[in-house]
Amino acid sequence: MNLNTGYYLQTYSLIALVFCGLVQYFTGVLAVLWIPFFLTLLMVGLLVMQTRYETLQLDKQETVALTLYLIFLAMTAVSTILQGGITVAIVGFKNELALSLVMFCLLLGFCRESQIYRVTKTLYWVFYAQFPIVLYQLLFVVPQRVAVHGEEDKWDSVVGTFGGDPMGGGNTAAMGLFCLLIMLLKLSEFKHGLTSFKSMALHIILGFGLCIVGEVKFVILLSPILLAWVWIMPSYVKGVSKVNIKALFLIFACMALLITLAIVILASGYSSAFGTDPTESSLSVFWNSLSYIFDPNYILPSGEVGRFTTLVFWLNNNDLRGLSGTLFGYGLNATNSGSAISPGFLNLTYNLILDSTSLSMLLWEVGIVGTMLFVGLILYILKIVQPKPLLTREQLDNQDLQLLSFAPAFNVFAVSGLLSLPYSQILTITPMLQFLFYLSLGSSLIIRRSVHRYTEQ
Repeated sequence: MNLNTGYYLQTYSLIALVFCGLVQYFTGVLAVLWIPFFLTLLMVGLLVMQTRYETLQLDKQETVALTLYLIFLAMTAVSTILQGGITVAIVGFKNELALSLVMFCLLLGFCRESQIYRVTKTLYWVFYAQFPIVLYQLLFVVPQRVAVHGEEDKWDSVVGTFGGDPMGGGNTAAMGLFCLLIMLLKLSEFKHGLTSFKSMALHIILGFGLCIVGEVKFVILLSPILLAWVWIMPSYVKGVSKVNIKALFLIFACMALLITLAIVILASGYSSAFGTDPTESSLSVFWNSLSYIFDPNYILPSGEVGRFTTLVFWLNNNDLRGLSGTLFGYGLNATNSGSAISPGFLNLTYNLILDSTSLSMLLWEVGIVGTMLFVGLILYILKIVQPKPLLTREQLDNQDLQLLSFAPAFNVFAVSGLLSLPYSQILTITPMLQFLFYLSLGSSLIIRRSVHRYTEQ
């Protein structure tokens, strides 16, 4: 039987980014989030069964990346099994690390560059699918939630296809970061002369608009820097990266305008919901809404620990079992606060929700060593996939040029994933964002290999 692995990855993308979230959102069935896990395991099986016409040869940098990845997996597996047992290890691996195998499979040649091109084009259709779902959530879900819980509890209601509880909030951050990826891809296409200014501007405005209605402050505040990064990042194509003050000024001016608009809209909503002083400026209201993030003692009655508080709490309590716990952690799933099958023992020990950020989860579960290995692996991959101008436009057809234009966007999106570690837990607990993150890294590795193979001919 012949199987087109590119079609498999396209199908995987649609299931992970559309089907799973919608099923969870409309039925409340959390078991649907196991599907990406099983699809990833099947992906590994298909990789093993592949028949190659040419031997895959990893270069020195790819071998180093693969070695670091396998060391990280082995360390976390041994630590988790010894401290929690097989069941805890399976649940923790499924929740937090399994989808990293997508990057592993792409590194080992699961797809070719032409198939990555088609998968990336599929992401645009996923983006367009957000709008009817978001419109439904704005018109029907938000009013219903306000009627039940009051206006002060309406936040995180708009999640697109990324799932959650209609009456309790959902994966808005994952939706926002997905919109960021689309904005980065479209800007990079424009930079390479592959799309018009109107199309690029429309996609950025629409993506930013979804972030406003989803109240994804992380993306709203960082997007100007990340978009500028894509613009100044070198390309694989010579003569494309033309950095000038005028272009950068235009990007920042447009994004400053959008950010100002977002602050005014969000501040108006906060004032209405919480009855703030009407004489307060919109900027003041907006910044006050962020103050809890930096509070070192922020703990809600539910036991949820604030973002900065998680780091302070870890600093004060990381040696629960001595130095080994500080260095190597307490195993995957130790901070899990949402599982009926295998709740994390730290959650039970402290009666606190410690998994509010990915950084706190990594520090508690894999320790300082594991956290440094994970972050170091991602940074190393980003270093080796940094584009260099090796090709001329005359050597490329339109599809090749478009594929190469995706590389800077994927790289900067992976950076945004790292930046989200102290902001949210989505990179270690939300399969939709995990898939996008590891797909981006794997795609960058494939594009790099394709360029190097072509230039060495």
